[in-house]
Amino acid sequence: MRHRFHAVKIYALVGVVSLAALSLLILPGWEAPGPFPSKFWNALAAFAILGIVCDSFSSRLPFAKVSTSVGFIPLIASVPLFRHPWPMLVAGITALVVESLVRHKPAVRVWFNTAQYMLATGLGALVYVSLGGVVSSDVFDFALIPFAALVFTFFIVNQGSVALAVSMSSDVSLGEAWDRIGKDTIATDALSSTLAILLVFLYAKLQLLGIAILIFPLFLVRQLYQMNQQLQEELEEKLELMVKAMEARDPYTSGHSRRVSEYALAIARELRLPARDLDGIKRAALLHDVGKIYEEFAPLLRKEGKLTAEEMMTMRTHVTRSAQLVATATRLRGDVEAMIRHHHENFDGTGYPEGLAGDQIPMGARIIMVADTIDAMTTDRPYRRAMSLARAVEELEKYAGRQFDPDLVRLVAKSGSIRRLLGLDRRFPESDAESSRATRPAWAQRIAH
Repeated sequence: MRHRFHAVKIYALVGVVSLAALSLLILPGWEAPGPFPSKFWNALAAFAILGIVCDSFSSRLPFAKVSTSVGFIPLIASVPLFRHPWPMLVAGITALVVESLVRHKPAVRVWFNTAQYMLATGLGALVYVSLGGVVSSDVFDFALIPFAALVFTFFIVNQGSVALAVSMSSDVSLGEAWDRIGKDTIATDALSSTLAILLVFLYAKLQLLGIAILIFPLFLVRQLYQMNQQLQEELEEKLELMVKAMEARDPYTSGHSRRVSEYALAIARELRLPARDLDGIKRAALLHDVGKIYEEFAPLLRKEGKLTAEEMMTMRTHVTRSAQLVATATRLRGDVEAMIRHHHENFDGTGYPEGLAGDQIPMGARIIMVADTIDAMTTDRPYRRAMSLARAVEELEKYAGRQFDPDLVRLVAKSGSIRRLLGLDRRFPESDAESSRATRPAWAQRIAH
């Protein structure tokens, strides 16, 4: 039912974007291009081919299967060169060919991306002309304000419509989708847009030769996009390797860090935190126990009985050891490091390592504390069976205000995302409630680790 609801919203969005693009396409003011073949048709074909080539060599953002490319450069450049509706048609041909023949997308995505490309280009052209921008393929007459407005309009419509589609087809908020699609590439996109000015200039002066001259710079910009993506992927892979190395020491925590990361991300999303904060919380949750990789913790992790007071003190140092290890990576210093250091601080100030309380504890650390506890209670352990989600929530509520942030406990109690991650509570039979109740001190001791 939930997937069907998402599908209905997506088809409605496709319909609205398509209708808007069609309405813009049939506006009066079409300019007769003259007979075929001619200079005009050669130029139009060249820009369509250039758009297809640029858009074909794309890189995948690590989010919702969204791709990014430098295909927007020839589309933006076509606006000062060709009158309505030809830039829209160049955009439509580019998207249709690339989405269907190169990326082999489903029909609905081909339709949507074709429509939104045409709409973004058409609205950008309308704004450009309204602000006094000159349209000519023979004379280069650059004006900053109309061109800047064209670029701004194109990206607002293009990235905004894609973000809206992602939000409608998932549990991701529109704000997060917008941040992830546009925020990470905004500087590169703005810089790359200046190549559209150069493309207009070169075409006005050199015609088709000007397009050929710009192919190599376009290739370099495309490589810049790809390098940024590769750096991001390499960081995530290194984080995964660190977690796997740590979990290899303790078979009972296999998968624990990844589950805690998923629960923490779900909680943070329900709080509508910005995408940058979500990424930090996800990484901190993934690495919250990474300090246990040190040899001093190995015998303690394998010990099945209760830890002695001295062993407990040693185990508690894992938060600072984890924070110190994470701080060796420049991109993880600061917020991520602090979340890891303080994820065992109790809300009433009785936790460790510094006894912080309430709002003194970073929000990410409070979230990880709750997520860590949820996984500890809802996962089978050698000393007890997994609790049901209902029992786990009871335990969270019992210690709300003491160990846990009460606002987060209330959020988790009604969270649909957490229930979905836990398989809608089907894994945990309610008949285990009594045995779970009897073993509460055991989970509490393990969480203290």
